[in-house]
Amino acid sequence: MKVKLLALIAPIFILGSCIESTYTLPSVSGSRYEILVVMNDSSWQAPSGRAVVALLDQDMFGLPQPEPVMTINQCSQVEFSDVLKPSRNILLTDISSKYTGPKITYSKNKWAQPQTVVKITAPNDSAFRKIIEESGNKILEYFLVSERDRQIRFNKDYVNNKAKTEIESLFGIQIDIPQGISRATKGKDFYWITNDQPNVRQDIVVYSYPYTDKNTFTKEYLLAKRDSFMKANIPGEINGSYMGTEYKYADPRFREIWVNDGYCAEITGLWKMMNGGSMGGPFYSHTRLDEINQRVITVEGFVFAPGTKKRNHIRFLEAVLFTAKLPQDINSLKEVSVVAPKKVDKSAE
Repeated sequence: MKVKLLALIAPIFILGSCIESTYTLPSVSGSRYEILVVMNDSSWQAPSGRAVVALLDQDMFGLPQPEPVMTINQCSQVEFSDVLKPSRNILLTDISSKYTGPKITYSKNKWAQPQTVVKITAPNDSAFRKIIEESGNKILEYFLVSERDRQIRFNKDYVNNKAKTEIESLFGIQIDIPQGISRATKGKDFYWITNDQPNVRQDIVVYSYPYTDKNTFTKEYLLAKRDSFMKANIPGEINGSYMGTEYKYADPRFREIWVNDGYCAEITGLWKMMNGGSMGGPFYSHTRLDEINQRVITVEGFVFAPGTKKRNHIRFLEAVLFTAKLPQDINSLKEVSVVAPKKVDKSAE
């Protein structure tokens, strides 16, 4: 009987090994900017859980109404079943005296793809809260950048090649404009393209001007240029109205970041129609120096979505902006392999 049983079991093990070797991770589940926090209920109600909520549920900057930077779902470790494991963003937590100190582990594609997982272990509630205070922004940025990268990869299959070609011919830059954004208007050193939808309108503009002053990359100068270009090129629905920057209710945020290893001025804020217009919403822009042609290039996305949440819509345009490549990015030297020339056999001459 034992021999027969082993004979029956052996093929099953072999088959199981073959299946495992060719196993492909399932696609992630859940909505964009949604996160599953795996934390026991007692800790969730304790200060440690409130620290996680404060980090992930904080209002996203640059929106006309409060919206959380991420949408939180929570389950206990016992409830974390195979059904929940394919979630796109997961924050795993374990607070136990078995740990000697707090630790953060970052990983990708643990149970699905493209998945982002962060695990935090700590010996007690106090240590957990401290590590959130010290590294919370890094954890949050890890999830946000992962979402942006997912969107960029997805958009690669749906590029408006006509718009991409037009922008490159006008400015010498490349950017992956999505296919749904297709109605374009051209002006002097200005390109405006929109999806022209009444409920959720998404627009992208590109404009440029000569680089003449080292003080160009300041918040005040760049916003003054923005208002000048928008006034000249984007009229409102009422005669004499035009797009401008909203300063009264929210001061735009200026940050220095790096894109493609190059300096970039990032501005996040609100826009509105001046002189009687009723439209408004969030905008997000990148301004960089075209080093080859000594021109300043600004690429901006803005959203008009009355009565609708806007976080995911402006984040979508943010991902588009990160695909922009300036002439120095396009023409950068790539690594080449050098092959030694063959020796000539002079004896054969």
